[in-house]
Amino acid sequence: MSKPTYNKKSFLLPDSPRSMASYHAKVMEDGIMKLTIHDCKGSIQLHNNLNNPGEVYEAYHKLEALLKGISELQDFIYQNFTNDINTRNFSQLQELER
Repeated sequence: MSKPTYNKKSFLLPDSPRSMASYHAKVMEDGIMKLTIHDCKGSIQLHNNLNNPGEVYEAYHKLEALLKGISELQDFIYQNFTNDINTRNFSQLQELER
């Protein structure tokens, strides 16, 4: 019996003509999980075998730590680097980027 699969990929800034940053998350039929994050400067890949209970635990906690780190970095950027743009709507910033 085959295991459930997952396959999702997306550009991180789909409307930006300058950015090719993307991610690709997948769980294959053989139980291998890969999360790849690409940017123009390089990429990283998380890899776990979900057939191994210890690696299931590791995969879950890697993703949890990554979510926490990304959220904290996003908050830091917002708090420390948006002072001059706080009066603007973020959708307007996207227009300025083009």
